[in-house]
Amino acid sequence: MTTTIDDLVGAWRFVSSEEVFADGECRPQFGPKADGYLSYSPNGIVTAVLGSMTRPASSAPTPETATDAEIVAMARDFIAYGGPFTLDSDTDTVTHHIDIALFPGWQGGTQVRTFTVHGNLLYGKTLPAITPDGRSFHVELTWGRVHS
Repeated sequence: MTTTIDDLVGAWRFVSSEEVFADGECRPQFGPKADGYLSYSPNGIVTAVLGSMTRPASSAPTPETATDAEIVAMARDFIAYGGPFTLDSDTDTVTHHIDIALFPGWQGGTQVRTFTVHGNLLYGKTLPAITPDGRSFHVELTWGRVHS
């Protein structure tokens, strides 16, 4: 089934994100308890916010007053970014062109996904990547459509 812009536009709630390794191992990308949102706007902007719901909290009342160690612990296992997106319907490939991100190394870069929509579910798959210890893997994501 070919994915169209109309299929993608709207808000999506996180269902799952599995790291799938070449050796067959699978594990949740953000641990056993994760949540998030993915939103595609009609004017071509994507925003993504997702991560572990068991990240340590800070006792600081604002981000500015949290310690550096608290900020590092809160940011680990969390992704947030936004920017334009493009869709190649021939390959069901969506490219997120990242303007701003929690991880500044992504800014100015892209995140490429193959996506298909089946009913109220959006299935995505990242391009292959390599872990620091040399293992090949990709991530399989599932999102559920948010209805107003």
